[in-house]
Amino acid sequence: MQTEIEIRANEWLQNAGIVGFLNIVGKENVRIDGQSLYFPTELLENFETKYFNYFIKEYKETLVWYKIVSYKEKMEYYRAEDFASFDEKALEDLNKYIKDVVKFYLTKSNYIKVFELIDSKVNINEWVKKLKKIILPEKVTANGQKEILEQVKETYRYLDVIISFCDTDKGLKYLGARNVSYTIIKKSWSGVSFLNSQAGGDSYKEYEDYFVKPLLDYLNIDLSKTKKCCFVCNRPVKKLDLDFSFMNDVGFDKNRKRSHVWDFNLDVATCPICRLIYSCVPAGFTFVQDQGLFVNDSFGINKLCQINNQIHNSIWHFNKNGINVTNSYQALVASLTMEKENKRHYELADIQLVRYENKHYSFNLLSKQMLYILSDSKSSLQKLIHCNYKEGNLSFNLYEEVINLLMNNENMFRVIHKLILYKQTKVKKLYYRIEDVANILEINKNYLKEKNIMTENEQDDLWIAQRCGEQFKKAYGIKHSENKIIGITFKLLNALKLNDKNSFMDILLNSYSYLGKPVPKIFMSTFSSAEVFKSIGYSFMIGVSKEINKKDNGGKIDEK
Repeated sequence: MQTEIEIRANEWLQNAGIVGFLNIVGKENVRIDGQSLYFPTELLENFETKYFNYFIKEYKETLVWYKIVSYKEKMEYYRAEDFASFDEKALEDLNKYIKDVVKFYLTKSNYIKVFELIDSKVNINEWVKKLKKIILPEKVTANGQKEILEQVKETYRYLDVIISFCDTDKGLKYLGARNVSYTIIKKSWSGVSFLNSQAGGDSYKEYEDYFVKPLLDYLNIDLSKTKKCCFVCNRPVKKLDLDFSFMNDVGFDKNRKRSHVWDFNLDVATCPICRLIYSCVPAGFTFVQDQGLFVNDSFGINKLCQINNQIHNSIWHFNKNGINVTNSYQALVASLTMEKENKRHYELADIQLVRYENKHYSFNLLSKQMLYILSDSKSSLQKLIHCNYKEGNLSFNLYEEVINLLMNNENMFRVIHKLILYKQTKVKKLYYRIEDVANILEINKNYLKEKNIMTENEQDDLWIAQRCGEQFKKAYGIKHSENKIIGITFKLLNALKLNDKNSFMDILLNSYSYLGKPVPKIFMSTFSSAEVFKSIGYSFMIGVSKEINKKDNGGKIDEK
C-alpha cells in the first residue's frame, strides 16, 4: 500500500480543494514543497470526523444548533429573577423563537433523520409538537398575567428537554453536520454522498463510504497495466466512472452532455484522491451568507494558504457584531493591501480572484496595477463601508459597487453620475453624503492614474474644479437665484453623460455670464481625454451639489 500521497497545485478548483484539505487536517501534519503537498495515508484515519469538525468549528455561531441552545441563557436569566422582568417583549421573543427556530428547523426531514443518532430513547418530535404559541389577551388582569406566566413556565419545561437533547456532543456533531451540509458544503458540490436525496441521516458514514474508503481501496489496487488515467493528476485509474458532475457550476454529466468533451470521447474522469480533494473545496472558500471568496495565488501552496487564511480571519474579525456581506470585500481589500505593504511582488503572474455569488462562480484577475489602486484608495474606500442607497426594493452598498467595478477593470463615472443626480433630485432613502461621491471620484482618479490616463497636474485640477463648483453655487445664492441651480445641474450632467464638451462649455458660459464672472481657467484648457474631461466636470458638479453648513451625519442618516 502506498504510504505517502502527493497532491500538486493545479487549476483554481484543485487549489481551493488543497487549501480546504490543509484547513481540515492542519498544515503541521503535512509536508509542503513549493507546488507539491505530501501527506501520509494515516492522516485519512477518521478524516470524515475532521472534515465536519472544521465546518462546525468555523461556522458554529451561524448553526441551527447554536440558535437553539443559545436561548438557554435567556431562560436561566428569567428563572433566576422569578420572571420579574418578563414582559410583552419577552413573550414576543419567546413565540418568535418557538416558531422561527425550534419548530421551523426541528420539523424538517433533514434534521429529523439524525434524532435517533443523538438519543434514540427521547422522542423529540413529541416535545416539539407540545410547543404552542402563547397568546396575550387584549386586557390582562392579575389572574390573566399569572396564567400567562404559568404557560411560559410550562413552555420552558418543554424547551428544557429539547435544548438538553441538542446541547450534547452528539447533538452538535449530527445537527451541526446536517446544517453545514446544506448551508456551506452544498454551495460547492451536491447530489452525492450525504447530499444525495436518498442518503441516510449519518453524514459521517455517508462521507466515509463515498470519499474515504474508495481512496484507501484505490491505494491497494494494482494499476500497472491500466491505460486509463485521471483527467486532473494523470494517475492511473481502472474505470472512468468518477466524473465532475457532482461539482456545482463547473461539473457536468458526461452521459447526458457528451459534446462537452473532445471528439465525444468520455475521458473526463477523476481518481479517488482528486475526488476527495474536490470535496474539500468548500473549506477552501470563505463564505459569508451567500457569497464566497477564494484567491488563487500561484506562487506556491504556502502562499496560497497564507493569503486565503488571512482573508478568512479578517472576515471573522470584521464580523464580530454580526455577519455582513460587505465585510467579505473589506477583508479582501485589507488582506491584499497588507500583502503589498509587506513588499510582496506579483511580477510573475496576476492573482486570480474567484467569487461565489448567486450560485455561480465569477473570475477576476488582480494585477499588480490593481493592487496599487486598492492600496492608494484604502482611506477613501473605508469611508464608503456604511454608505447605501435604495432603488425600489433593492439596496446597494457603495463599497461593494466600487470594489466590483475595480475588479471588473471599469471606471466609476456611471455610478458617480447616478449618485449626484439622485442627490439633486432629492430621491428618498439615500444613505450617503455628497462627500462620499467625492471619495468615489478620488478612487476613480487613482484608477485613471494607474492606467496612465491622467497626469499629476490633471489630478490636482480636480480639487480646483470642486472649489469652483462650490463658489459657483454660492454666487447664485448671493443673487437669490438658487432655483436656477437644479436646471443648470441637469443640463451639465446630461452633457457629461454624453461626453459633449461643447454643450458643457456653452452651459457654463451662459451661467457665468449671468453671474457676470469669467469661466474658470481650468475649463478653458484642452482636455487630454474624455476621462479627464468627465473627471473635472463631475468634480465641479460635486462642488455644486455640496450643502452649505450641512450637519455631518457620517452617511448613516437619510439625507435629502
